[in-house]
Amino acid sequence: MKKKSYKIIGLSLLALSLAGEGAALASQTVAAASTPPAMPKGSAKQGKGGANTQSYDYTGSLSATILASSKSRELLNKTYSSTSKDKNVALVKNAGSLTLNHVTLSKTGSSSNDDNNNFYGTNSVLLATGKKSTAYIKNSKIKSNAKGANGIFASNKATVYTNNTSITTTGSANSRGLDATYGGTIIANKTNISTKGDHSAAIATDRGGGNVSVTNSKLKTAGSGSPLIYSTGNIEVNNVTGTASGSQIAGMEGYNNIYISNSKLVSTNNNKTGSDPIKNGVILYQSMSGDADTATSKAAKFQAVNSSLSTSIDSGAMFYVTNTSANVVLKNTKLNFNSKKVNLLTIAGNNSNSWGSAGSNGAKVTFTGIKQKLNGNIAVDNISSLKLYLLKNSTYTGKTTITSNSKATSSSKTKAPITINIAKGSKWVVTGNSTVSNLNVEAGAKIVDKSGKTVTIVNSAGKTLVKGSSKYKITVKGSYSKKVTTSSANKLSKSTISRTAFDKYFDTNTKFSY
Repeated sequence: MKKKSYKIIGLSLLALSLAGEGAALASQTVAAASTPPAMPKGSAKQGKGGANTQSYDYTGSLSATILASSKSRELLNKTYSSTSKDKNVALVKNAGSLTLNHVTLSKTGSSSNDDNNNFYGTNSVLLATGKKSTAYIKNSKIKSNAKGANGIFASNKATVYTNNTSITTTGSANSRGLDATYGGTIIANKTNISTKGDHSAAIATDRGGGNVSVTNSKLKTAGSGSPLIYSTGNIEVNNVTGTASGSQIAGMEGYNNIYISNSKLVSTNNNKTGSDPIKNGVILYQSMSGDADTATSKAAKFQAVNSSLSTSIDSGAMFYVTNTSANVVLKNTKLNFNSKKVNLLTIAGNNSNSWGSAGSNGAKVTFTGIKQKLNGNIAVDNISSLKLYLLKNSTYTGKTTITSNSKATSSSKTKAPITINIAKGSKWVVTGNSTVSNLNVEAGAKIVDKSGKTVTIVNSAGKTLVKGSSKYKITVKGSYSKKVTTSSANKLSKSTISRTAFDKYFDTNTKFSY
């Protein structure tokens, strides 16, 4: 699927009739803003699409009903609107500051340029752009009913803080809830987000990367290509619930980050999203669209802790990875899907949407379970690689298969498509004959079938390495050892988007805990 099909994960907003701009301007009350908090420190670096690899390049004009440019404004108990195309309701630029309390912002008037609204927020309800430009929103409502009308948009290193606020978008497409680009940062708490259109994620980053941190919030999306979370930057959520009815749970393009903790995210969709090659619950990929640059040599990071991820798909994979490198770490997270019909993990090249060159666009994945139960089969093609780690009493139930990529060449084939690592106290419950490249099993680890019978392990020549009584057999094409070596790729990452200034300003305590 093209990045465009996902691109702009925004939120569907409820349709509203909007008050006239003139009336809003005439009635607005302006006062000196309260002292703002400092800019958030420690904003994470983005790779393959991060702000360090792409520069803000918008040279067009910006306009709005409410403007805070090079000064501070504070608005209380008011309603403002914009009915014109390519016009924000509220705009903060040139290191300005805008504080909204009990304010309603309503937007109609569709965007005339998809790139401008997707990357620069030109038709968003609220746009903050430029270093030191900051918006503070509390007890407010953000509404749009137009194509290309994102809710809250932060770009070019601007920052937006929002607390106890609702965001509703009902435009047909490209109307996300929270969206950050070119190093913009959005920090939210108690924010209810609902989007209706296609390509309208609840929480998103796009070109040039961005940082979005959300706590204690509710998410809802309805459109195709509108996952709850879509990252080309850094997105972190804690104590968040959400349901996507027209898309998968989450998507990430390039070498970027999604961190989920203490959250419950659900997809009720049973169709392929956009132009995805297969149905999936979570997709990690690189589209080559340019929205996630490929200049770095790191890896994407997806982690979920003390959470639940659920999908209703009846084929495909819970996790689908193609044309990228990624580290996935799960700890004490429940994965709800039909493991009899759906793979736990499919890692493979693709022949769709120009996502790399067919035959050489596989994926490289390190997948780690920590105190984790994993169910479902694993399929990895011969131009991809998986290193699966079962650590700290984790259990994997399923079988593994190395598949052939019909476009593979001798130079594009990987030497070790599947390497399984099982630490002391962890277990692989084998449900069918399996093939792996390498197998590392510490003393105290187990490989058994569902009856508890030991599974026979043989090498590629048929020599028995471990003799068992199970009817199932594991064939190891490469090395077999009793040593498991871990690295930083197997560890949970700490939150990288500071919420200290947010908590000081709103007198809250929203620090992440894992």
